Amino acid sequence: MSASLVPEPPSAPALPAHLGLVAGLSAGADFLANTTVSVSSAYVRGGVSAAPEDFLWVFTLYAAAGTTAILFLDRLSRALRYRTLLMLGLAVFMTGSLLAAVSESFQMLLVARVIQGLGGGPLMTVARVLVQTAVPARQRPTQLKGFMIGILGSTSLAPWLSTHLIQAWDWHAVFVLHLAYACTMLLACWQVLPDEVHQPRSLGEADWVAAAAFVIGTLSFLHAFEAMHYHWLDLSMAWGLCAGAAALGFLGWHLHRHPDPWFDLRRISSQRYVMGVAFYGLYYLISGALNYFTPLYLESGEGYNVETAGNIMTAASLTATLLLPVYFRAAPFLTSRRHVIATGFAVMGVTLYWLSAHVTGGTPMGTLLPAFALKGVFPVLVVVQVAGLTFKEFQHLDFAHAYALKNVLRQLALAVGAGVGNLYWLKVSATARTDLVGQIGGLSGEAPEPAWTQSTAALSTLSRLLDQQAALISAQQCFLVLAVACAIGCVLILCQKALQ
Repeated sequence: MSASLVPEPPSAPALPAHLGLVAGLSAGADFLANTTVSVSSAYVRGGVSAAPEDFLWVFTLYAAAGTTAILFLDRLSRALRYRTLLMLGLAVFMTGSLLAAVSESFQMLLVARVIQGLGGGPLMTVARVLVQTAVPARQRPTQLKGFMIGILGSTSLAPWLSTHLIQAWDWHAVFVLHLAYACTMLLACWQVLPDEVHQPRSLGEADWVAAAAFVIGTLSFLHAFEAMHYHWLDLSMAWGLCAGAAALGFLGWHLHRHPDPWFDLRRISSQRYVMGVAFYGLYYLISGALNYFTPLYLESGEGYNVETAGNIMTAASLTATLLLPVYFRAAPFLTSRRHVIATGFAVMGVTLYWLSAHVTGGTPMGTLLPAFALKGVFPVLVVVQVAGLTFKEFQHLDFAHAYALKNVLRQLALAVGAGVGNLYWLKVSATARTDLVGQIGGLSGEAPEPAWTQSTAALSTLSRLLDQQAALISAQQCFLVLAVACAIGCVLILCQKALQ
């Protein structure tokens, strides 16, 4: 069906002033779940007695379930309104959160995370499409401002809150937080969100071949890149990546030739959209790597405990939320979105370069807080602008397709960024530790062993110092590499012409 056949939402009924904010906060349940579990992963893993490599499935299964659920949105939206889908997603997310909150085994937690992912993964897409279809075009900019504040605001205090809840209770409190948040948002959706114009259609053929290829492809890719958190790319991981690429390649071919595909790539093949998705990918690659090694730097390098590290990381997300209203005031005076995006990449690059020069192992918290607060500029000046440019040519059904694919790629890009970032961290750390050990006299076997090395306590202290110095060197190099990536992003956005 052509997008032009879908009528514009009626303009007569007055819309709730906080429609966009509630939709954004509801979608934020997905972001909250990812952020809090990542920050609290050591506690959760210890609580279910899972090995580090096995615990990766907690993240992989959630992401794979979420991206798979996005594939079903086109068919579900033919029979159900997006408001209903949003509330249904929150209800499924609550079920998974409740199951996780009472889990006492690793296997039970994995089942809970799959259910959480099925409900939480599509929330971002459903909520954004709801705003697009329920709000008339002339009122949409105001509601989209609330939507963006809701998205960023949902995780503003997440690192701080999750670490404090664990200290007061235990790891189960993280999932109780998920449950309470989703329950609150479900009630808010029921009270605030209106039904959008809906034109029921035939559900069409159940294309299970596409579903199976998508599940195999995303699961293989996600777990391979998540596994890079603990070891280098080996033969089994290479086979996993090949299987994932083959499955997704087959999926693209199958969807292209299918008369009624679950996901129609032909609707979203414009040059503007492809370029926008490319910059989305760059943003999420940088964010994925940064989100991975920032806790390592703060805890292993600077020696902060997890609670203090959570407080520092909260500075970035809280600043982004507080900065949005300021940006909305200034937006009418900004003539070129490309220059705003370039400024965002430049500010982030300078911030990362500054951080690389201040990894001392004794950097005061007060010195780091302004830099991490400045990180909050990155999503406001980059991803918000890219969104405004990428989707402005899409309406209704095509918009739903475009936004769904963007969120699938977001999950993959974050996993790739974290995996590649970890590989580089491990490489630099291993090289640095080897060099540091080689500089310590007497430990290479070429000279008599000093008497002090016979003390177990002294050797333990030395090992901790070596690990800390290796972590600091790794952080310095990783910050520099990401600063270069930001500089490349700055140049690329100024040079391209499709996204402007």
